[in-house]
Amino acid sequence: MGYQLPLPGYHGQAWGNPQSVTTSGRYLYVLYCPTAWHNRGRIVRYDLQKLKQTGLSATQLQTIYLAHVGAKLAAQAAVKVGPAFVTGHGQSLAYNGHNHQLYLWCDREKKAATPINQYGYINQINPKTLKTRYQIRFRLKTWHFAVPGGHVLAFDRRGRAYFWSRPTSQTVYIYQGSVSRHHVHFRLTHQVLKHGPGSHVQSMGYNPHTNRLYLVADGSIASLPISKLAGKGHLTSRQVRWTRLASKREFEGLTFTKQGRAIVLSNHNPEVLMGNRTAW
Repeated sequence: MGYQLPLPGYHGQAWGNPQSVTTSGRYLYVLYCPTAWHNRGRIVRYDLQKLKQTGLSATQLQTIYLAHVGAKLAAQAAVKVGPAFVTGHGQSLAYNGHNHQLYLWCDREKKAATPINQYGYINQINPKTLKTRYQIRFRLKTWHFAVPGGHVLAFDRRGRAYFWSRPTSQTVYIYQGSVSRHHVHFRLTHQVLKHGPGSHVQSMGYNPHTNRLYLVADGSIASLPISKLAGKGHLTSRQVRWTRLASKREFEGLTFTKQGRAIVLSNHNPEVLMGNRTAW
């Protein structure tokens, strides 16, 4: 099951470059960052329950803004469009189920993997209005060295925050921490993957049903249990699961429903695909 996302968007807006996706209950949140906007974008919220009631097929949703009659008009009412704001690259939109808020790490870039900011900026976003409530400015350091981060973000069911990075072309570092109104803290876990998925950090997901983290890069996905990230941990190669998807399309985001069903966001003819299993 899935939907081809509207293209063009509301009032002809450029919705052809979605960068991340997250979900909460009946709602699906997609962050669009048009290439020509340079570090700016907007969040669009889809009410999946209302969309299902319209009876539109997976492909018919794509053209709802090209016609204003019947089911397509009803589908438009199921879509809420947020205001434009500074998003950065935009691949870190995440929902924190512990406090029921959206977060976005605004990693502004000159070009891919070339950050502009010396500081990190995390926005807390109201899931109803899709507007930024506040922004936290901070710096991550280990001893006297700055730690780059912010390309992806995920929260577990206890509200702990995670991101992953690639200090080398192969190695993967996983960070665990917390984000509050006035404070951001992350620690490098002891679980270092010598060989990570793909070559470019693209997304991070958390499955509340399996309590596992998912690292997404170029259609390759690695997952591991959160329980093994505490302290020095005892993560083994058998506990890391690998998935290689034979797709020629770019995967931009991965999120999970409360029941554990995967939702994948793909670019280039934007589409969300919904999994049929909860134990992946």
